[in-house]
Amino acid sequence: MKIKGLSGHPISTGDTSQSKATEKSQTATTDAASTGKASAGSGDTVSLTISATRLQELEAQIANLPIADAQHVSDVQRSLATGTFAFEPEDAAENLLAQERDFSQIDKKE
Repeated sequence: MKIKGLSGHPISTGDTSQSKATEKSQTATTDAASTGKASAGSGDTVSLTISATRLQELEAQIANLPIADAQHVSDVQRSLATGTFAFEPEDAAENLLAQERDFSQIDKKE
């Protein structure tokens, strides 16, 4: 990889043989990756832990969940339209405080 200075000219590191070898290695790696082939000496493997696998499963389940409860939204819309919506400020405040308490516990667990 070539790095350019403020003037736009390449920065010299002083060791041209090392940078040329690195550049050749990077080119070979890029070529192998673009053709889908790896060198025979490459023993790179990827393994996931049980918890990482479970995390992926949970992420997939969450992605499939609806953003909101459609039935509850429909009920609220209906009660607003008919003028029967009842709002309890105390209950709302308690729910907000409970949510904040839950969030503060998450920070302590991590």
